[in-house]
Amino acid sequence: MNTVSEGNNSVIKGWLHQLKRSRTPSLGQRELNALDVVWAKGQCSAQDVLDELDDDVSLSTVQSTLERLHRKILLQRTKSGRAFLYQAKVTRSELISSLIHDIRDDFGAEDGTALIVGFIDFLASTDPDLHQRMRGALENPDDSDSPEPPC
Repeated sequence: MNTVSEGNNSVIKGWLHQLKRSRTPSLGQRELNALDVVWAKGQCSAQDVLDELDDDVSLSTVQSTLERLHRKILLQRTKSGRAFLYQAKVTRSELISSLIHDIRDDFGAEDGTALIVGFIDFLASTDPDLHQRMRGALENPDDSDSPEPPC
């Protein structure tokens, strides 16, 4: 199930608008792991998240983690019997984009050049093949024979 449908666009725009007034919420590793599960499943309960996590944690710990993500406006929830079902309010890409905005704001990069160069340098250590393709595309933007970088 896609967590971002046309009907949810207003929710996402509201979330992104709120972030323009403040920074992206800081997230701990357990919160990121829980978000990964919710993104993969689309909609799930705390028990569903617990079943997917590799951590040796209790159900109440997972419930607290999901509650924090809900308060940070990253998850929405609906009551289903005695439990809540959680669904992401933002996609992974939207969260990453928001973090990149925070980095840009922190360093005052008006034109974004330093941000792009930093990202390309990051690729050199994490994905050398993609790094080379990106550098080639930037050095020869009009060269129609060069492979396009993946999205």
